[in-house]
Amino acid sequence: MDTRAIDTIATSAIATADTSAIDPPRLSAWTRANQNLLAKALTEFMYEEIISPRINLHDGGAAGELAVTVPGGTVIARAIRRTLGWWRVDPASLRWVPDGDHQAPDLPDAAQVIAHILTSCGVAPATTAGLVAEVMSSLRSDAWQLATARPVGDLPDLAAVLVERELGGHPWIVANRGRVGFSADDVLAYSPESGADVRLLWLAADPSLATARCVTGLDHQAIIRDQVGAAEFSRMRALAQLAGLDPHTCVYLPVHPWQWAHRIRPLHAGDLARGRLVLLGESPARYRPQLAVRTLTDVDHPERRYLKLPVSILNTSVYRGLPRERTLAAPALTEWLCGIARTDPFLQETGVILLGEVASVSVAHPVYESIPGVPYQHTEMLGAIWRDSVEPFLEDGEQAVSLAALLHVGADGTPFTSALVERSGLDTAEWFRRLHHAVLPPLLHVLYKYGTMFSPHGQNCMIVHHDGVPTRLVVKDFVDDVAICSEPLPEHNNLAAPARAALADVTLDAKTLVKYLQNGLLICVYRYLAEIAGDRLGLPEPDFWAMARQELVDYQRRFDSELSDRFVLLDLETPTFPKLCLNRLRLFDRGYADDAERPVISATGVVANPLAPRFAELSGRTSL
Repeated sequence: MDTRAIDTIATSAIATADTSAIDPPRLSAWTRANQNLLAKALTEFMYEEIISPRINLHDGGAAGELAVTVPGGTVIARAIRRTLGWWRVDPASLRWVPDGDHQAPDLPDAAQVIAHILTSCGVAPATTAGLVAEVMSSLRSDAWQLATARPVGDLPDLAAVLVERELGGHPWIVANRGRVGFSADDVLAYSPESGADVRLLWLAADPSLATARCVTGLDHQAIIRDQVGAAEFSRMRALAQLAGLDPHTCVYLPVHPWQWAHRIRPLHAGDLARGRLVLLGESPARYRPQLAVRTLTDVDHPERRYLKLPVSILNTSVYRGLPRERTLAAPALTEWLCGIARTDPFLQETGVILLGEVASVSVAHPVYESIPGVPYQHTEMLGAIWRDSVEPFLEDGEQAVSLAALLHVGADGTPFTSALVERSGLDTAEWFRRLHHAVLPPLLHVLYKYGTMFSPHGQNCMIVHHDGVPTRLVVKDFVDDVAICSEPLPEHNNLAAPARAALADVTLDAKTLVKYLQNGLLICVYRYLAEIAGDRLGLPEPDFWAMARQELVDYQRRFDSELSDRFVLLDLETPTFPKLCLNRLRLFDRGYADDAERPVISATGVVANPLAPRFAELSGRTSL
């Protein structure tokens, strides 16, 4: 997309943003946000087997009415049984039946109902209280978005980062925008839904303090000059020299303004006093946060690399810092993964785009690093990763948008996906065939051929489309979400030592590795997309899943002679697979404990595997 067009759209978005809609939120938007979040909580708590409300079935068992009793009355709602065996609660159907002694006519706020549910399930009071705060934070953002939403028909013409302003966050996690550590003002300043510009601070660091890494062919200073422009880099170098650092050897790194105020300025005060860290001031560049909050896009120069920076808030299970070893290994991981994509004929055929993390910087805190078992958030405070922007990879007429956007349904009930289908001129079935063909083959090949898998959830992947027609997949976020099979495979022999070391804690047995695709894509994206296809676009869920299954069948037929042993080792066709439970992680496993290691998601129960042959038979289809 032309950069001037992006700039015009971004400026317009700022001008039209209605910040009065969040403080206080409009009652109509607040009410609807509560209905949506409560329905989501009931849906996902049932999915994760946290609650088992009674359901009176009708429509042959395809639907039912559930009842959840809380102090003062009962919440009643209609639920639809989905193809994978989970129940979707309809927010519009929620109603409140007060007890005889209570006459309150209105449905209680979501936080009140959720707090009672968690208490009755034995969740610790401190955890329940913490989740209530996260729910309230999420509700405020949800209400704001409902009050300021753009029409879905406008979204396909927006740059990807501007589309993300309209999206609702992680579809699986109930309190998906808890952002523990952000104040209400911080949400206005730094969240993607705010539509506000973020201007970064820059530091210069003595090379004895900071470590910088780059892929072969790039150097640290070239990376910085590319990011800020020649004139700004000259200014930064001059300031570093005036402060007593060698501008040729010092390390330059951007810092998120929240991180500067809350972590760097107080906790690195000694290094700042000694001149080992030097504040170079605020850069004029305007950035917008992506859905991940800590990853930012330059809206004036979208072709410039994305910046991933530590923002040490607690959100969706973890503190959002940058692990030191994996940050420094990011360029080595990029060289290996992008080397595969460049040289593998099949991946070239698919057109898959890997957004390389081509450079990184990490600064250790000497005191925290010396404390045995120190909570991990204190060792991930200062650093940066430079990730390729998708813009230089796009051909004329192509646009890219996150997979999460495909799950977006506008305030008027129109799905973003329907806008793409309409623009494409394809019928719905053919559009979804094209989508599956763009998404699945490259992921299957990386898994089977290279024993490696990304976590392909909605924020980690993008889909490229040409006039609405899906064409190819974009994968990003290597440093946090790449895992490798523990089985010895010849394709791993050329892994560089730094990359191998970084992968040591995510070297997984084959059964665990395939969960990345099963839960990251099939559950976190396709589960909801199949629902949208069935309810709003006229493509039955069994047909959606049969198309996905057919991509697996076609891939295995093509590579049967070469990779048949991998199909057995990395088995994607088991009748069921373990159900990872993201909400349980907060509620029962970790709470708000400040531990030395990042939390590991556990499984509870199983999911019927939509890629299994038997699943296709039960759906009445074997191929399309």
